[in-house]
Amino acid sequence: MDKVKLLLGAVAVSSVVIAAEKIILKKPPESLKRYYPPQSQKFEFLSNMYLMSTSFYAVNLNINEGNWDKALEWAEKLRDAYVKTSKMVPEWKEYFKPELAENFVKAVQSKDVDKVVQASKRLGRTCSKCHQENQIAVKLVFHFPSFEEIKLEDPVEFTELKTGDYMRKLSNSMKALRIYLEQGDTEKAQEAGINFVERARGLRAMCSKCHTEKISEEAILGKKYEDALTRIEEVLSGDNPSKEEIYKHLTLVGSACTKCHNVHLIPAMVQEAFAK
Repeated sequence: MDKVKLLLGAVAVSSVVIAAEKIILKKPPESLKRYYPPQSQKFEFLSNMYLMSTSFYAVNLNINEGNWDKALEWAEKLRDAYVKTSKMVPEWKEYFKPELAENFVKAVQSKDVDKVVQASKRLGRTCSKCHQENQIAVKLVFHFPSFEEIKLEDPVEFTELKTGDYMRKLSNSMKALRIYLEQGDTEKAQEAGINFVERARGLRAMCSKCHTEKISEEAILGKKYEDALTRIEEVLSGDNPSKEEIYKHLTLVGSACTKCHNVHLIPAMVQEAFAK
């Protein structure tokens, strides 16, 4: 039983937990783009990662059940996927040690748990090193859709804007509303506030580019969001708009913004930084 537990620990090396005081993100290599949208819809590189992880665990599972023949079949699948993957991204060739994958197969062939444990550790370390140095950046760049190509029509100035430019105008409208409210300039606050509401509603056009199912869009820009914008409009249309009332509903709008930013903003910032 102790040897089986050791095997469990060794195989778990392929599932990396990253813990460090400082994380440095390295720009993913150009050749990796071939295996992700828009150049490919098959996610070939990622599929190989899943295959290797599954194969690693399948070896463990079958050895624990005493089924060495099946364990060997999965070890060979792991080796083949490992070797294939090692050739897909030339810039990462130093991370791969194909001989260790072959040694892993031989260890399983020997039906010696100690040998399998040691071979698993050596092979797993190559996976861990690559994951630790590249996995976060790859996920941020390739697993999140890019906003770079999305353009929106500004409902205030009737010009087509990139997402970043649109968001800046939206944010500036909201800031102007707050500024004029604090200054007691009702007329300018009303103008800035209506501009903000129109731009905030215009965000739905951006969401629908990717969120093709209405329910996913409604999860953030749903009834509470629309009701808050409508209430801001109503308050601003009065002769003496209540600053406190407007701020209360701006908070509700802001919570929707925060939810979206929590999902999309950091990946977009990393993508933009790597694009420079």
